[in-house]
Amino acid sequence: RLLLILFPFCYEIKRNGNRYVKGSYKIIGRLRQIFAEISIECFKPDLIIMDEFQRFKELIVADEDTETGLLASRFLKSNNVKTLLLSATPYKLYQTLEEMSESGMDEHYSEFLQVMNFLFDDEEKKDRFKEIWSNFSVALRELSSKNLTVVNVKKAAEDSMYEGVCRTERLIVDRKSSMIDDTKAKKNLKLTESDVLSYIEASRLIAELGQNFSVPSDYVKSSPYLLSFMDNYQLKRDLTRHLKKNSHEIRKARKQHLWIEKAVIQQYKELPLNNARLKALRDIAFENKAEHLLWIPPSKPYYELGGVYKNNPHYSKVLVFSAWEMVPRMIATTISYEAERLTVGKLYNKEQDKTGKDYFAKIRFPVRRLKFNQEGSQPLFTLLYPSVTLSGLYDPIRYMGISIKEIKRKISKEIESFLSGLTKYIDPKLGNRTDTRWYYVAPMLFDKGTDSINAYFEQDKPEEKMHKASLLEFYSYYKDSDSLRLGRMPKDLVEVLTNMTLASPAVCALRVFSDIIMASRFAKEMINIFNTPEAISSIELVYGKSNDDAYYKNVLKYSVDGNIQAVLDEYVHMLNEQQPDRLCEKMCDAISLNIASYPVDTYLSFKNEIEGKKEKKISIRSHFAAGFYNTSGDRKTSQRKESLRNTFNSPFRPFVLATTSIGQEGLDFHYYCRKIIHWNLPSNPIDLEQREGRINRYKCLAIRQNIAKK
Repeated sequence: RLLLILFPFCYEIKRNGNRYVKGSYKIIGRLRQIFAEISIECFKPDLIIMDEFQRFKELIVADEDTETGLLASRFLKSNNVKTLLLSATPYKLYQTLEEMSESGMDEHYSEFLQVMNFLFDDEEKKDRFKEIWSNFSVALRELSSKNLTVVNVKKAAEDSMYEGVCRTERLIVDRKSSMIDDTKAKKNLKLTESDVLSYIEASRLIAELGQNFSVPSDYVKSSPYLLSFMDNYQLKRDLTRHLKKNSHEIRKARKQHLWIEKAVIQQYKELPLNNARLKALRDIAFENKAEHLLWIPPSKPYYELGGVYKNNPHYSKVLVFSAWEMVPRMIATTISYEAERLTVGKLYNKEQDKTGKDYFAKIRFPVRRLKFNQEGSQPLFTLLYPSVTLSGLYDPIRYMGISIKEIKRKISKEIESFLSGLTKYIDPKLGNRTDTRWYYVAPMLFDKGTDSINAYFEQDKPEEKMHKASLLEFYSYYKDSDSLRLGRMPKDLVEVLTNMTLASPAVCALRVFSDIIMASRFAKEMINIFNTPEAISSIELVYGKSNDDAYYKNVLKYSVDGNIQAVLDEYVHMLNEQQPDRLCEKMCDAISLNIASYPVDTYLSFKNEIEGKKEKKISIRSHFAAGFYNTSGDRKTSQRKESLRNTFNSPFRPFVLATTSIGQEGLDFHYYCRKIIHWNLPSNPIDLEQREGRINRYKCLAIRQNIAKK
């Protein structure tokens, strides 16, 4: 009622040329205060919880004449209402003299006292607390081996603080069940000669150029090939500036351990890591041939894992925190290259003719095998067509606990029954020739009589045209099915259809979305994953290669072994999205391929820059690992970071995410990650706790794995 009365008045005071008339701000301010008072009278809580209360400091120190102060005095300082302040971020233990000189005060201690004053809300308690903590500060400054009175003073300070504050710790039961996998945390890193040579060569270069600065040892501990990665560092800027003035000295910069060699990358040769930390990360990331994994195994497989997943049942993504901006770029490139070398590189080395197949070739090796809208693309429908019949043949809950061999036997029996009713489509005139069209026509014929296919093509949604186009040829088979004549059924038809039932991306997605359009859209994104050279190489190395057309069969075998249905169901649970179209959009966005390439300096590109020539840096792809760091880039860069965060929170690649402090607050990375690496230790324990809080969260991977284990 009050709103209806005052609305015309509010409009009137702004009517003058669409600007506020004189004195209107005071009137509007008073109206807002009236609204606040009315709202407060209507709202009668028993308990107020302020989560991350440090974000709302104005409530704690607000002037009572303001709206904020009115709210604080009515609720937070009322004897009838209880208040609970929560924060996962402790106050910084101390400020350095430099920090205090900048701000003119110890800000953290002042904020701490403000909170304690708010909690006690009693002048006598406030004065006593301030005196006790002042005595504690004095005792700390006077601490010596002969004067240990600080022990008693510390106890008094703790007791006074605990009258209003308490602290809880994260529970770590044991290493296997803890949220963070620390099984390798206490193992010493093994240093090699190459680790030390990186430092020696960098120091020698600076000395040879007559420069008056040194190489921070933590740079060398953090990254190999320093001059290839430290583009935005003062050290490299100084070297570049000096060499541009003295270009005749450029040869002195040619040091083996400071630059990545282009020829090594080009021919998929092993790149010496020259860094103990990087070697440890490589061993973790590629444990048990994990370079062949395309997704994180499900916490609760519906049946036993097979293939490469069998040896990696508890594989986890890895989150790396570093103090240096060059580290995320270095990890993203070197780890991704190593993954590619172990997959694509193995096939490259088997090739007799390596022309046009090296790392930097325009057409990446190996060639794509799942082709859209091209002659011979029909087998693609085994992965792209969401068969309603096949989707209904497998209910994960019903078959839970049964071996995959028994599950396949039961499904095969039902498929054989369906196929027996399709013999009328076999044309005796075609003789004994095996007809491979059966692989994708049979599911369509199974669905005949249902409205699903007609409904799919009758919907006129422009955004779905590309997905329909992939199935138009398939639809022609459906429309002309009465005149369809096929040859003999392939011997492995039942086996392929069984694998389609269990693990075709489209069929599995249909169980998730219950919508054919969404299922086919998601399946197309999945096919893009299987079309990457790394995926093609991994699947070929694991299952062998018979001919190019059979690649889709190996994709189905791989998906069965990897429990893709359980993977998708768990991912849907984590996204917790109720609207199917929004769910589909989120999942497609997360797995859509967004491979970035990072420019990496080589000695040759650096030399040409010094000499004023145009030689581009080499580009190294990032897919297995990615870098997440602050850049002063454009909107596109910001969008990539958001996309990268969503992708890391999916079961699909990247499996390693390296970040600077930008990733340690307010961002969650716990969906599929229980391993965290502190590349550099932060300067205070608060940052350490913030970092581990990124994966130690509700429903994190470790929690789900532990529940599944029970």
